[in-house]
Amino acid sequence: MNLVETLEMLNKVVTENSELIKNEESTKQFLILPLLRGLGYDTYSPKEVTPEFTADFHKKNEKVDYAITLNGEPKIFLEAKSINQKINKSAPQLSRYFSTFPSVRLGILTNGIEYHFFTDLNNTNIMDSSPFFVFNIIDYNDEDFNNLIKFSKNLYDYEGIKSLAESLMYTHSFKSVIKEIFENPSDDFIRFVIKERFKFKVTQQFINTSRPLVQKCIQESLSEIISERFDLSLNHHELQEVSVTTEVSVVTEKKMYYSQEEINTLGTFEEFESIKVVLPNVESYKNLIKIPDSEYSVEKGNPLSDFFVSSVLVQGNSIVGYLIGHYYNNRQDTTLYTVKSNEIEKFIKENPVVSELGFINARLATRLNKNTNEIKYFLKSSIPNLSFRDIPNLTSKVDDIDSFFNKLK
Repeated sequence: MNLVETLEMLNKVVTENSELIKNEESTKQFLILPLLRGLGYDTYSPKEVTPEFTADFHKKNEKVDYAITLNGEPKIFLEAKSINQKINKSAPQLSRYFSTFPSVRLGILTNGIEYHFFTDLNNTNIMDSSPFFVFNIIDYNDEDFNNLIKFSKNLYDYEGIKSLAESLMYTHSFKSVIKEIFENPSDDFIRFVIKERFKFKVTQQFINTSRPLVQKCIQESLSEIISERFDLSLNHHELQEVSVTTEVSVVTEKKMYYSQEEINTLGTFEEFESIKVVLPNVESYKNLIKIPDSEYSVEKGNPLSDFFVSSVLVQGNSIVGYLIGHYYNNRQDTTLYTVKSNEIEKFIKENPVVSELGFINARLATRLNKNTNEIKYFLKSSIPNLSFRDIPNLTSKVDDIDSFFNKLK
């Protein structure tokens, strides 16, 4: 059962049988453990999901409800509450667990409905007092779902979680400031607005007089922006309809440097295990990259290579894996490799020629982990202003990435 199906099932359980889930133990059995399985964790293996995990806490006989172990080390602690117990923003008990194990960088506090995710952004190995992400299994949007996927077993990576936590923290803070300004603009904000257009001295009396007008202008400006965006959306939709009836190619802003005809020549595709397999046209990539043969490189994408990204596998909006192709026998035959998105480095080590030649249609880029000085590899489209998702048929959606990869073994 994939994550989408798991959440649908849990919604049904809560809707139809919540009155039968009366305590912490039944909350674990009917809500928490199924979600962990939906995220790919083996709840039947005590080596991976350990209940009642014991550690040397300040209080004797205090245990973690669940410890999730990856690569031989506990990485996630989960504290469970009853479905009827309200989740507070702080979690002192979970915080004590957290500080005991340096390898644990993620804490989860849940009552089976709400999942509060904590990490240590402020001080290493000291859990933050507030969660950076809250997921509600009966009230979530697409963005929430795509964030939840990042906590799944096959995608779990602390650096990625840390980046998500920082992004959500800043987003929440910025939104709260902007909301406060819109609802009750401060003196400094009003002074800034006035000085942007007028040169006279701004007195406190003038600020007080201008406050109602500034508030009115904020509301009207927001309305105009929304109205303009709505009109643009309608115009874009109308243009798309015209393009269908008149067979005129509408070029979007992202593809402004390429015609639709050029993009369509990038490759042919066929079906493989319900996934679209794209076989790139080398000459088309050479024409669009527009650099001399001598300058092709791993970082720029190398049409002279025999390796290519055949399909980008996505779950929700997240890239979770790739099909890597390899031409051989004078490009008469093709071999395909399956690679999870967090195993690109492993694939490159097993195929060192890739790090020398790169891919026909992808740039081999790197990120440096400043804490460990480790280099992590990731893939990008080799053509500027054209993402993998813009290349016809290159993206394939998968509901359960683990099942897909296991099926191909």
